[in-house]
Amino acid sequence: MKNKFFMLSAMLSAIALFADEIPQSNVQEKIMSLKTRDGFDIGIQSYWYKYEEEVNGAFFMSNTGNKYGVSAIGIKTFGDEYYTSVDARYATGDVEYKSASGNGDVEDNMYEIRLLVGNEALVEDYLLAFYSGIGYRRLDNDLRDIGSGGYRRTSEYLYIPIGITHRFLLDSKSRVSTNVEYDYFAKGAQKSYLSDVGPSYAAVFGDPVNKQKHGYGVRLNSAYEQKSWSIGAFLNYWHIGDSEINYYYNGSDVYYALEPKNDTKEVGVEIKIRF
Repeated sequence: MKNKFFMLSAMLSAIALFADEIPQSNVQEKIMSLKTRDGFDIGIQSYWYKYEEEVNGAFFMSNTGNKYGVSAIGIKTFGDEYYTSVDARYATGDVEYKSASGNGDVEDNMYEIRLLVGNEALVEDYLLAFYSGIGYRRLDNDLRDIGSGGYRRTSEYLYIPIGITHRFLLDSKSRVSTNVEYDYFAKGAQKSYLSDVGPSYAAVFGDPVNKQKHGYGVRLNSAYEQKSWSIGAFLNYWHIGDSEINYYYNGSDVYYALEPKNDTKEVGVEIKIRF
């Protein structure tokens, strides 16, 4: 975990050194605009993370801890009102796993990519932009880290983000940009590698995939921005309902498995450099 943290810090330092080579005369002479412009951002983020499941209204398990990540976004404008963007992020961290079956630290890795299209307009002294698109999120964790009986888990979401951006100038060289977003959950799948537990589990369950159909996400972020960099805070939340039930047969015995309803919270900060 320390090696990953140092790697992310080194990446940010390299970005900052590169940014110092951008001619400052070009950056500072122009007045800051409210409009979206073509560009490429690279960022580093740190956030508190909590994932929690419940069954019949009672606590079942949770993963809690701090994560560190990197992000990248490319933006292309079309005319004076439209833009499209592709953004991606990766985050990792050791989180504390808690359940009735045991406790321990496990590694958690998150991957996300989004394609967005937006339409913006100036309204008096501020800007409003509406955007939508498609997003994919994947989470991997390895419960084998807690010892015997642990197994790998992979969670995948496909969703449609629908959001609004509000932006206003603070002065000629800085602005504040705030996004509020609702994420429509299209579908998801939870794969549990129960074959990691042992041959008997592999024989009955294999590596089951539970389909998820119900849920939603909410995002809120706000950032102080200058032409070449920004710093901001964000809150991401997911609520996913119970998955479909899978049934398994072993002779006269019948077993069933589902992925319980769960909530995910991410609260953190991010620093970006723009090129």
